[in-house]
Amino acid sequence: MRFTINLATRTSLDHRLLNRLAFCAIAILVVVSGWNISRLMSLMSEQKRITTEIAAIQSSIGARPNGISETDLSQQKAQIRFYNEIIQRKSIDWLRTLELFENSTPEGVSVSLLAPDKKTDEWKLQGRARSFEIVRKYLEKLDTSENFSNVLLLSHQTVTIDKNMHGIQFTLSCRVVN
Repeated sequence: MRFTINLATRTSLDHRLLNRLAFCAIAILVVVSGWNISRLMSLMSEQKRITTEIAAIQSSIGARPNGISETDLSQQKAQIRFYNEIIQRKSIDWLRTLELFENSTPEGVSVSLLAPDKKTDEWKLQGRARSFEIVRKYLEKLDTSENFSNVLLLSHQTVTIDKNMHGIQFTLSCRVVN
């Protein structure tokens, strides 16, 4: 007698177990999707509430408060601008900037004006020199320095101080690199 078992003809998968597992996975996915949808709706309502609050705050900022006249409000805004300009000026390290200009100025050049331009963030420098050669060296020294950029000679002219004394009056602009 010969016993042979053919295992290939019998399927050994438990379809009931697979169906239960698939049903559980689908149920979990439906619950998680429902939670995500409710969270999304909550976030959208929160965003809408915050947007309306921002709009209300912005409209109240632009409006004049009750009990304050228009002239008082404009004076207050002018004072705020004035103090903000002072704070802006304090943010510049004046001593360092003046030291940079002093260290870069060669002998034979006298600086008569050094003024910052608030809008363009450039410095305007006026001065006198013995000759144009000294002015040229000064421009080259500023241009090759790592502390200055956009060095431009705006104007120059020969001036006579005395019968025997001639010089060059010049104006230049540059940016101070921080």
